[in-house]
Amino acid sequence: RRATLNRVAQALYRKWRPKSFDEVVGQEHVTTTLKNQIASGRIGHAYLFVGSRGCGKTTTARIFAREVNLAHLDPNDPRTQQLAESISEGRALDVIEIDAASHTSVDDVREIRERVNFQPSELRYKVYIIDEVHMLSTAAFNALLKTLEEPPPHVIFILATTDPQKIPATVLSRCQRFNFRRVPAEKIIARLRQLCDAEGIEADDAALRLIARQATGSLRDAVSLLDQLASSTSMRITAADVRDALGASDAATLNALVEGLIHRDPARGLEAIQAALDQGADPRQIARQTVEYLRLLTQLKADSKATLPEVSEAERIEMAAHAERLSVPQLITAIRAFSEAIAEMRSTTETQLPLEVAYLRCVVESSESRPHEVGDAPAPQPKARAPKRSPSAVAEPSAAAPTDSDTRTHAQAEPVTPERLSPSAPEARLTVELLREQWQRLIDLLNKSNQKPVAALLRSCKPYAVLGDVIQLAADHDLIQERLQKPEARGAVVAGIAKLFGKQYDLEVFVQGRTPASAARQEDDPVIRKLEQLGGRVQTQARGQSL
Repeated sequence: RRATLNRVAQALYRKWRPKSFDEVVGQEHVTTTLKNQIASGRIGHAYLFVGSRGCGKTTTARIFAREVNLAHLDPNDPRTQQLAESISEGRALDVIEIDAASHTSVDDVREIRERVNFQPSELRYKVYIIDEVHMLSTAAFNALLKTLEEPPPHVIFILATTDPQKIPATVLSRCQRFNFRRVPAEKIIARLRQLCDAEGIEADDAALRLIARQATGSLRDAVSLLDQLASSTSMRITAADVRDALGASDAATLNALVEGLIHRDPARGLEAIQAALDQGADPRQIARQTVEYLRLLTQLKADSKATLPEVSEAERIEMAAHAERLSVPQLITAIRAFSEAIAEMRSTTETQLPLEVAYLRCVVESSESRPHEVGDAPAPQPKARAPKRSPSAVAEPSAAAPTDSDTRTHAQAEPVTPERLSPSAPEARLTVELLREQWQRLIDLLNKSNQKPVAALLRSCKPYAVLGDVIQLAADHDLIQERLQKPEARGAVVAGIAKLFGKQYDLEVFVQGRTPASAARQEDDPVIRKLEQLGGRVQTQARGQSL
C-alpha cells in the first residue's frame, strides 16, 4: 500500500511551481519591486495581491515569505537550506496560509489576532497569507482592521484576491497593492515548451497555441491542461487532441461562420455549427472561440500590424483577409451577439439554440444595415392587404415589417395600464403599435420566467399585425419560425402575452418578406376574390363574438 502511494504522480503545476522571483512568469513589475524592498530592508506590514486566477499570486506570496526570512542568512548553510525547503513545501510553522473562503467568520479572525502577538518559532517574520480574502464577512474585516493597521513588528500580512471590489476601502488603504496581470500568450507558450522539454512531452506548436489561447492568461490552467493531455495521449500532443479534450471546433468551423457573416449566408453558418456539434464540439466552446476570433479580427482591423503571438503566420494572413471584408459595426454586433449567447447558455440546457440565434442575428442585422448597391434587388416585403376593420378590435397590418427602432423601446416604454388596455372595456383593444411599444417588456418577462431561449427567439422577430385575437409576427429566418411554432415555445409566448395584456391571443409566425399564411389562404379563396371584385371586403371576427 505504501509503494502504491509513492507511485502517485505529482501534478505538473505543483512540480514546476516557481521557487524564486526569477521563475515567476509575466509578473516582472511585481517581483522587481518586492526584490528591491527586501534588498533595501523597507518591508511593508501588509500587502494586497490582486489578479485573476492562475496568474501567480499565491506563489509570489510564498516566495516573498521565504526571501524575506532568509535575506540575511548564509544560503550555503544547511540550516538555511532546511528552512527554505520547509517554507516552499508549506511546512514552516511561521508561514501560515489561510483560505478565507472556508474561514469567513469573525471567530477565525479573532483567532489570528490572538496568535499574532506570539514571536516566530524559528523564522525572523511570521507571515500570514490569506487567500481569497474578499470572502471574509463584514464583521471579520472589521475585526481585522486594527491588527492590519498596526501589527507587531514581526508580522507581515499578504492578502490575495480575485475580486478587490468586495474588499472594504478601510482595508485597501492599509495595504500596499500589487496588480498581477494576465500572463501573455507568448510567455505561456514559452513556459509550456520548457515543461515539455523537461518532461519528455512531444507537443506541436499549434497544440501549445491552442492551450495558451484556452488558458486566457492563466498559466496554471495551461499547465494543468498540458498535464491532462500528456496523460491521455501517451506524451504526444497534437492540435486535434487539444480540440477533442476541450470540445472545441476546428479552424474550418470558424472560417465557415465568418464567411457566412461576410456573405450574409444563413445556411452556411448553420450547417457549420451543426457539423461541428455532430463531431462532438461543445456549443459553449464554439461561441467562446468565435468571440475570441472576432476579437482578434477587431485588433487587426484597428491595426494591421498588431502583434498576435497566439496565431501562426498562415492563420494571421487568413484573419487579415477576413478583417478587411468585415466592417467595425459588423464585428461589434457579432461580438455582442455571441457574448450574449454565452451568457444565455449558462442558465439553460438548450445550448445549441442561443448559438444559432446569435449567428442569425448577425447575418440579418448586417444585411439590414448594408446600403443597397447598384444592381441590388430590393428586399421582398410582405404583401400589403386592404384595410380590415371590425367591432372586435382589429389593427391594420403595416405594408412593411416594422423597423428595429419600433420594437426595441425598453426603458422609455410606458407600462400597460388598465386605462390603456382593459379586456372588459368595449372600446379597449390591443393594437400593433402598442404591441411594438411593449415588445421589450414581453422579452424581459420571458427572461424572468426562465424562458431565455424563447426570449432569444423573440429578439429575432417583429410584431407585424394584430388581427382580432391573432397576433402576427415577422421572423428574420426560417429557423426562427420553425422554433417558435413548436408547442413549448408557442405556449410560452402566448402565456407571456396573456400575462402582459390580460387577454388570450393566438400566434401566427411567418418569415419576413413572405406573405402570412392567413393572407395567402384568403387570396386563394375564390369567394373572397369575387367579393373583392364586387367592391366588398372581409371583416375579421374574433372568437366568441358575432359580426
